[in-house]
Amino acid sequence: MIANKYPAMLMAAAASLACSTALAQTVVCVETNLDTFCMELLQNQAPLATANFLRYVDDGDYTGTLLHQSQRGSYLVGGLWQASLDPVAIAADAPVAHEASVANSRGTVALVTTPGQPNSATSGFRVNVADNSNSFTSVNSGTVFARILGDGLAVVDRLSKLTVHVLNGSHLNQAPMLQLDSKVTADDLVQITRVYRYSGTLADFNNYGVNFPPKEQIPAQIEEVACLQTSLGELCMRLFREDAPNTVNNFVKYVTDGDYNGSFFHRSVPGFVVQGGGFRFQGGVVSEVPADPAVVNEYKRPNTYGTLAMAKLGDQPNSATNQWFLNVADNTSILNTSNNGGFTVFGEVIPSDIPVLADIAAIRPYDLSASLGGTFAEVPLLNPDANRSSDDFINVESAYLSRRDVAAQAVQNAGPLSKVVALGNFGLQFTGSGVRIPVRVNGKLYQLVLNRSDDDATLFSVDLIRIVELKDSNRIAANFDGVLLTIPTVRIGDNVYANVTLRVTDTRTLTFKLESVEQLP
Repeated sequence: MIANKYPAMLMAAAASLACSTALAQTVVCVETNLDTFCMELLQNQAPLATANFLRYVDDGDYTGTLLHQSQRGSYLVGGLWQASLDPVAIAADAPVAHEASVANSRGTVALVTTPGQPNSATSGFRVNVADNSNSFTSVNSGTVFARILGDGLAVVDRLSKLTVHVLNGSHLNQAPMLQLDSKVTADDLVQITRVYRYSGTLADFNNYGVNFPPKEQIPAQIEEVACLQTSLGELCMRLFREDAPNTVNNFVKYVTDGDYNGSFFHRSVPGFVVQGGGFRFQGGVVSEVPADPAVVNEYKRPNTYGTLAMAKLGDQPNSATNQWFLNVADNTSILNTSNNGGFTVFGEVIPSDIPVLADIAAIRPYDLSASLGGTFAEVPLLNPDANRSSDDFINVESAYLSRRDVAAQAVQNAGPLSKVVALGNFGLQFTGSGVRIPVRVNGKLYQLVLNRSDDDATLFSVDLIRIVELKDSNRIAANFDGVLLTIPTVRIGDNVYANVTLRVTDTRTLTFKLESVEQLP
């Protein structure tokens, strides 16, 4: 037993020594036209191979090259050929001697060698997407010199699952393609746009990922917010107490008294405003929200898209009580001081809830003046049938106050945001499957169910059994022209995306591939 003790002690001592003399871990990132993955160089285990790789990195030799070979779910190869349909080999330095380092396990990166020539490695490298330790032995594998870090494994998984196409003979006979159509271009190939040394340490990468050095932290700005829980989702608005203190106090009192609970949006003028705060509908009967004394007008801010303002009586600037409206267009030139002293803006919808406002504005208004009176000539209805119930209206189920960090630029300065969201938003969540979406095809409106592929997050297919024709032809919807499916806006978490375009790849199964998208500020 004593004899068995010494090897263990020696191993522990050797390990301690190795730690004390270990090189600082170098991180290198590979940026492609799909995504970026980073790797930790194994400089202690493979000093010759890492030095060889870094020479190509530092000289910029990998810029504009290809990931030219993919064995689906097994490995990717790059670093040998320039990005072209007729690729030319990059200039190679002298081959580097083989080093017995670590096994070709999943997530490792190895140099590429000529079969049977272990000392032939130059610029080429192979990313092991699977455990290839049995396939690539020390004799024919090339030296393992790096290990993929963090989310990089998900990136190489995606790259490995791309469709492979045969191009131009042997050089590109297993080339992964971003898209396949009748005319293949170099842009369809997976290109390495840049390979660079990470500016921080391994610890920095673990803390910050690719985005290092971290941007200066924006201090939290806790703001007063009023929220309405509506039939179409939560709608929260930051309040401008500094600009309109009396108006904010007036609105807050209605909220805290519960006066807006159970009210509904009683007016919608497309391209102008949506209005509420004045009425409830219960038991088939409309009743007024009790009004407190009127508040003095405090017009200062313009009525831009997404702002919250007080309604009032004609030619009575100081007549605002309980009714408010939300601007669904830039009404600066209409609702200024020349119009009843100007309409007091005292809040604005927070950016993450702009899609809810767009949804509300997209609901068609109906004339109910014959049954409810002249005030109700433009009532937005979710269900316009004759059997009127409270569920037919866009209700404010509850109103409440909150304080939160609203980290975003004001809606009034959002530029293209106000133009795009006015087209309508469907609250789609492309984070799972079974997403329902209204789509207009040749003038008819259908509800489609899009399912996302488990293998490729950019692929969607229509559930052919669940296609339903919709009756309301005036509803804002996506459009499908037989080739492109175009969705005006999509909300994913707190982000809003515009002009989401998917291209049909199979007309028989109605399979689509995400082609382009714009993120809005």
